[in-house]
Amino acid sequence: MKTYLLFLLTIVVVTAAPATPVTSGKQKLQSVILKEIIENVKHLDAILDMTKKKMFVQQVIKPGHCTPQNICKAGEVLEKLKAEDLGLQEKGWLLPRKLVALTRNIQCKNSTSDHDIELHQLLSNIQHCAQELNTKN
Repeated sequence: MKTYLLFLLTIVVVTAAPATPVTSGKQKLQSVILKEIIENVKHLDAILDMTKKKMFVQQVIKPGHCTPQNICKAGEVLEKLKAEDLGLQEKGWLLPRKLVALTRNIQCKNSTSDHDIELHQLLSNIQHCAQELNTKN
C-alpha cells in the first residue's frame, strides 16, 4: 500500500510540475549566429580604414525593416565584395558567410535598389537588425 501511494504521489508531482519552456536547438543556433554577426561588425568597424568604410554599396536593409529577407539581401551584397578590396585576408571576411548561414532556408531575390549607401552604414544597419532579432529570440 505504501509503495502504491508513493508511486501515485510521484505521478501527481511530475504531472503537476510547471513546464519550463525549452529553447529549441534551432533558436539557440540562431542566437549564436546573431551574436557572431554583431561581433563581426564591431571587429570590421575597428579594423577597416575610413576609405574602405566610405565605399558605396547597394542599400538593401534599413533599421525598422529587419526581416530575414533583407538580411539575406545584405549577405548577397557583401558577398560581392572581395576581402582583398577591403584590406582583409580571405579567412577574416566571415560576415557574408554568417549572414548566409542565418538565412540559409530563405529564397532572397536581390532587389535592384538604385540607392547606394556607404559600407559603414550598411554594417551599422546589419548590426542593428542582428541585435533586434537577437532580442526577439
